[in-house]
Amino acid sequence: MSEGVYEISDGFEDDEPDAIKNTDIDDQLYANVRAFKPSPRDGVVASVHVQWWKRPSGVAAVCLGLLCVLLLAGIIGLSVYYGVIGHHDSKLREQLQTSYNTLTKERDQLQTSYNTLTKERDQLQTSYSTLTKEQDKIQTNYNTMTKERDQLQTERDVLSGWLTSLKQTCPERWQKFESSWYFLSTETKTWKESREDCLQRGADLVIINNNKEQEFLFNLNKRVWIGLTDSVTEGTWRWVDGTPLTTPRYWSSHQPDNGDGKPEYGVEDCVQIRKDQSPLEAWNDVSCRSKLNWVCEKVF
Repeated sequence: MSEGVYEISDGFEDDEPDAIKNTDIDDQLYANVRAFKPSPRDGVVASVHVQWWKRPSGVAAVCLGLLCVLLLAGIIGLSVYYGVIGHHDSKLREQLQTSYNTLTKERDQLQTSYNTLTKERDQLQTSYSTLTKEQDKIQTNYNTMTKERDQLQTERDVLSGWLTSLKQTCPERWQKFESSWYFLSTETKTWKESREDCLQRGADLVIINNNKEQEFLFNLNKRVWIGLTDSVTEGTWRWVDGTPLTTPRYWSSHQPDNGDGKPEYGVEDCVQIRKDQSPLEAWNDVSCRSKLNWVCEKVF
């Protein structure tokens, strides 16, 4: 009986229309029933096995199974999809974390650089302020020096004009030394005649005030009259301007001696510079009637 039923169910898979299929199946079933005469109970089971798919509940079961398969496939697909997405999100999160850490370090470096630049800016501002103050001082000093320069320029112009005037008033053979002009004669005269010549030139016999002037006169390399005498009061030496001789003194050894009492020398009341002595020991008193060269001095 079972084999007959399975054989009948195999015949359902052909392509004939449902009406033809039903007729053939019924005929076959009736033939089998007549041949084997099954019990009433077996007929009921065969009928159930043959016709279960024709019921609406059978179709629903098939659909439900297919739906379960589809749902399972969907769940598996979604699990795979979200697993991939989760893995991708994990990598993306790691990349974002790395980028965040990198940006944080760069931010910290930029903050450090900003702080450094701020300090340098403040230092530069301080230096700028200091330089500005120094510049103002330099500008003030420059203005002061400019005024002084202008004043010196004016004074130089005045001195230049004065020197030009001096050159005009001091002819040849006058020499400039420090603040005075000196005239060295080329002829010889007595002390009195020599002084008169100097007065005619707007000067007087030289008055010696310091070592430099004494050395200058000594280096003229001539025996010359100077403006020193004791002709008014013996032993009281005075310069031609009336001032007494104090210091400096440049007497030669054992001078003045007033001729040492020898009649042939006469009275020695006037002073000469000797050329055979050392520069600072060259004064000697001689007779005013002796004839020597002389030096006139004009002070400006």
